[in-house]
Amino acid sequence: MTRHTFLRLLVEGAPAVAYEDALRVALAAPGANRGELLSEYHLALLLRDRFDVQQARHETQRALLTCATELVEVTSDVDRVLTSIVTRAQQLLNCDLAYLSLNDAERSETYVRVMVGATTGDWKDVRIPFGVGIGGKVAETAAPFATPDYFHDERLDHDAAVDRSARAERQVAILGVPLVHRGHVIGVLYASNRTAGAFPPESVLLLSSFAALAAVAIERAQLLDDKEQALQAARRANAALEERTRATAREVAAHDRSMDLVLQGGGLQEVVDAARTFLGGCLAVVDELNAPVMWTDGTPEDRLHAMITAARRPRTGTGRSEHVDGCWVTVLTAGSSSLGALVWDPETPTEDTTAVDVRLLERTAVVAALLQLFTRSLAAAEARVRGDLLDDLLSGTGRAGTALDERAQRLGYQPHGPHTVLVTHAPARQLPLLSTATAEMAASRKGLSTVRDGFAVLALPSSDAALTGRQIAGSLSLRLGTPVTVGAAGPVTDSGGLPGAYGEALACARALLRLERAGDSATVRELGYTGLLLGGAATVSGFVDRMLGPVVRHDEQRDTELLTTLETYFATGRSPARSADHLHVHPNTVTQRLDRIKRLLDLDWSDPDKTLDLQLALRLNRVLRPHSADREYGQQ
Repeated sequence: MTRHTFLRLLVEGAPAVAYEDALRVALAAPGANRGELLSEYHLALLLRDRFDVQQARHETQRALLTCATELVEVTSDVDRVLTSIVTRAQQLLNCDLAYLSLNDAERSETYVRVMVGATTGDWKDVRIPFGVGIGGKVAETAAPFATPDYFHDERLDHDAAVDRSARAERQVAILGVPLVHRGHVIGVLYASNRTAGAFPPESVLLLSSFAALAAVAIERAQLLDDKEQALQAARRANAALEERTRATAREVAAHDRSMDLVLQGGGLQEVVDAARTFLGGCLAVVDELNAPVMWTDGTPEDRLHAMITAARRPRTGTGRSEHVDGCWVTVLTAGSSSLGALVWDPETPTEDTTAVDVRLLERTAVVAALLQLFTRSLAAAEARVRGDLLDDLLSGTGRAGTALDERAQRLGYQPHGPHTVLVTHAPARQLPLLSTATAEMAASRKGLSTVRDGFAVLALPSSDAALTGRQIAGSLSLRLGTPVTVGAAGPVTDSGGLPGAYGEALACARALLRLERAGDSATVRELGYTGLLLGGAATVSGFVDRMLGPVVRHDEQRDTELLTTLETYFATGRSPARSADHLHVHPNTVTQRLDRIKRLLDLDWSDPDKTLDLQLALRLNRVLRPHSADREYGQQ
């Protein structure tokens, strides 16, 4: 009966106190054998302890199996694997805290990566030197280490930062076991309590067993992560290759389109318009003086101005595209010579411009440079032919007529009709550019150009030499960015008058330079008394008529005395009061006459050159037109 009682308690899993109660009842029964009862009692307790140990082992094995299953199911997400390991470790040991550190072999440190049960964030980024604290000792020795009271354990070397983190989490009892994979310690797994107390051997064994599983899981996750990263890198490389292939195809298509246009006889405008279909936005080509040569249709005036301004900024001249003031500028080069620049103002923000767009722009610039070079070579050849013709005409051989007229007709130049000869001058270093500019100007105006005696000479269809001279001086000065002086003569009506007009225009240009009027334009008539010294087509009577004609005609038509008043004004030292005395009129009358003269002659009394010309004209007029008394004396 007693044996059955203890067996029933074993089967029911009764607590130890139930065994004591059963023993006490059995000993109180009559005839009880005390020795047998005690023997049965101790045997039953021994069996009960063995059942408990076995049950604990089964629970541990089941927990480890569950953990292993969970770790296997975890993907390549390393952080998720580490969190799962630490969470399960806390559950297995039923401790307050669990955390994990990974080793940094290069720096001889182990750093906390994940912690479960923490109440602060002080543990983050804590690095534990090898040999210091629990983690450092385990990482260095590759053996488990446990302390019932961390801050009072004399076996440990302490670090201020590590201790600060431990105090923040109120850690006292700490157990650390190594994470070992293929003979190398890769980290440390910890269990910690906020109260003092030793960890039993089975806890050390359990955490060590779990650490072995965890090390394998960490290594597997890292391998999967490396493979995933390698796969993603391969995908990115493949995507980049596909993008590069598309970009190359786009570049080739654009280049082929440009070359087809060139082979079909297309010019610069067609090539740039084609580039716009690939790039969008607005494009323009400027010459080496930053003057616009052409631009895409529909380009707003303000955007064209901004593009020209961007082209004027200093550039490296390497042929590579440069970002300047929101535009992309590519220098057009041929050898060491600059032929201008291709400017692109994209519709999209600059940061959206791709390297493909820039390369496409640079390819277009190469084709544009070739076209510019070809066009200039043809223009230079034509300019040489036109220059030879003008040289022959200016030398006087043009009087023979027939052969030179035929050459002129072939070049599109009409030698018959009013022509103006213009002699232009710029600083010596600018003469090549001046020659190019005048050649282009002559071609566009159906004229001729050449270079003689350090001057660029033009013969242009024009019936107004003075107006044409001012226009040419202003245009060339703007294009070259330096003052261009122009002497003009004409018009002449046939090629036979060109040599004389050239001599007159050359004399005017040289006179302007001697008078320090660089950048001005003038004919002999416009040079005033200086023109009289130069001679030529202007006569003394013509000079007098130009200076005094409006006043003389006013006197003749209205029977006034403006000319006499003007002579008296200068004769009295430009004094209205003394003039009034000599003329026997009121001073106000003199003032009114002088105002009328000023309006008729468009005169500025403060201009010394103008008043000098006027006084000279008055003196010459007295010689050419004798007074009435002289006429009467001559008749007697």
